Amino acid sequence: MFNALVRRVIPARGVARGVALWVALWAMLALGCGGGRARSHPDTPAVPAAYPATRWVPAAPTYVLAAPSLRGSQRSVLAVLDVVGIVAGLDGAAVGTALARLLAVDPLRPDALAAIGIDVEAGFAVFSDDLAPTAVVRIDAPDLLQAFVDGARARGLVTHAVVREGVEVVSATLADDLTISWAVDDGWLWVHVAPAPLADDAGAWFTASHRPRGARWLDAWAWGTQALGTASAPPGLRGFISVGGPGGLVARALGRAPAARDLRACTQLLAPVGRVAVALTSDEATVGAQVAIEIGPAAAAVDAAALAVPEGFATAAAGAPLVAQWNLDAFAIRAWLAPCLRVLGEDGGELDRRGIRGGRAALQALDPDDRSGRGVVALDLVHGRYLRGLLDDIPMRSLLERKRAFGPHRGAALAVPMVATVEYVLTEGIALAGVGEGLLGAVVGDGALVRGPLLALDVAPPALSASTWRFLLDAAGLPADDRMTARLLRWREGHVAVTVEGSALVLRASGIRR
Repeated sequence: MFNALVRRVIPARGVARGVALWVALWAMLALGCGGGRARSHPDTPAVPAAYPATRWVPAAPTYVLAAPSLRGSQRSVLAVLDVVGIVAGLDGAAVGTALARLLAVDPLRPDALAAIGIDVEAGFAVFSDDLAPTAVVRIDAPDLLQAFVDGARARGLVTHAVVREGVEVVSATLADDLTISWAVDDGWLWVHVAPAPLADDAGAWFTASHRPRGARWLDAWAWGTQALGTASAPPGLRGFISVGGPGGLVARALGRAPAARDLRACTQLLAPVGRVAVALTSDEATVGAQVAIEIGPAAAAVDAAALAVPEGFATAAAGAPLVAQWNLDAFAIRAWLAPCLRVLGEDGGELDRRGIRGGRAALQALDPDDRSGRGVVALDLVHGRYLRGLLDDIPMRSLLERKRAFGPHRGAALAVPMVATVEYVLTEGIALAGVGEGLLGAVVGDGALVRGPLLALDVAPPALSASTWRFLLDAAGLPADDRMTARLLRWREGHVAVTVEGSALVLRASGIRR
């Protein structure tokens, strides 16, 4: 659904251009060198000490993302690509190679950027006071950078320049109307990237950054630090996006996208969102990501749509190789998304047919070859018609099952020949099923319900074989070849959870490599 919405707002070529723009932020650092005298600005706003590149952030940016070192930000991006790529079927090496074909340098490799004069140990920042990003990084070897740019010009790069605040601002068109501008001053390199509709050859973007008129963005930075609890955490790639309000990302994007006017009712769904904070950390063994979405009073509505979890589920799921939870009422989500569904001509009718509001599952063991395993599923329903129909399709079911009680629930044990014995409960409000003696009873306990995360995913890849993971990935419609499976098995464990914390939705993710 998201992809369909994007294509309603931006033509196909625009989608590709936008993806290239955002993925290539690090890449664009490698494309510039202009002239300018080294100088200092005594009126530079006080900025976070660990993030020196933020001295160049404009007073009221739409977004800011910064790191104490460019090398650290590259490591974080590669770690995220390694995890997300398991689902998307890509990796950091493939992305870097594709960008190198465009830019003649792999922007995700520290040695590649160091070879053209970029100081990969110094601070890095990317920001915008409108929509198009500006990246700032320290220069280590100006002669190498100049040689790289001279080589680009020799290969046909056509440039033109203007002077802003005594600094030469150079611009060029790369491809498909993508404009890149750059400037050098005080040992720093600025790189600004924009598609044609956002191009600013006059250099106003540089003026806004070169001498910021205050630092009103520090309030949003401080909010993000508090919302994510990262005040005492090691420095990493951090930042925020201003989403709502007249100067926020949504208002600016809609103002520049006439084709999106028929989607205004849909985009109003983002009205409760104020700011989004992001924090990434990574080292040789671990990776962590946190995102906080400020939703204000809407947090109470989200909290009200949360589904409770059987009291024994957390214990049964502890240490399981694969645990997934969706504890947010799908029917409430459909009602919230109604304006977008109408734009797409969809009504979410499949949800009514299946009647599943949410649920959670824990897989403790699985061997697809001999059809054995151990695990449990607990679903919340608005009706049991769909699942009851599946039960009725089992041949000779009445002869194969025996009545059982699980806490306060009446259910049955169904012995499926050549497969397993499945214990289950099915009512108009819940569906519970377990394979493994006593597992379902342990999950139900006395029938009490407890609070859980809104969404969660926990995996321990080494606990299952490669062939089992291929089976599970294929069943989920994800890439299931040996390469993807091998990438998954490089991780010892991974965890993702979404919760409501105060007035924000907070996503916390972590992973440990083997």
